Amino acid sequence: MKYAWCIAFLFLAIMPSFALAASESALLSLPFTSQAPFGDWSWPWADFCEEASIVMSYAYVAGKQFTTYDFAVEMIKLAIFELKTLGYEKDTNVADTLRMLTDYYGYKKARIMENPTSQLIRDEVLKGNLVIVPAAGQKLENPYFRAPGPRYHMVVIKGFDHSDFIVNEPGTRLGNGFRYSQSNLMDAMHDFVPEPAAITAGRKAVIIVEKPID
Repeated sequence: MKYAWCIAFLFLAIMPSFALAASESALLSLPFTSQAPFGDWSWPWADFCEEASIVMSYAYVAGKQFTTYDFAVEMIKLAIFELKTLGYEKDTNVADTLRMLTDYYGYKKARIMENPTSQLIRDEVLKGNLVIVPAAGQKLENPYFRAPGPRYHMVVIKGFDHSDFIVNEPGTRLGNGFRYSQSNLMDAMHDFVPEPAAITAGRKAVIIVEKPID
């Protein structure tokens, strides 16, 4: 009997450690495309980080298996939608980027979160939700960007571990599961503001794309 009590005590003692370890990492199955799916980085593909982020997110919530061609067509369709509804298609802020999901794709379970913390972002990923992050691209520590890097950029967080956010990074063909340190991505996070203002004047905000309920 005494032996059974010892086993029970040990089990209860280590359970919090197991729970903590489980919450220290997560990875969602998010389809990937670069913003230049055919390797052509000229216009308009050079400006399609927002469109790529939205199409990847839509593929995730809708359960779509897009081919490279499909991704390209969807990005072009989004650009046409932007031109018709916004009057432009380059450098959309989080509010206008959100409209691509809610108005074009009709997916309403997405929202803007202002001033997120690393913990709030990790909590969303643990729920199965994606986090779309606008960023001052030149502050991102990405060796694959052509110097000096984009003024404004966008990525999708799909996972994390104890030190990094794991993202789909549309700005490189090597962006599937790219890692940014949590501190770097949080520091680089800035919504779009037009020049001559510095991009770092943009607010801290992200788009939460909620996983659909089965």
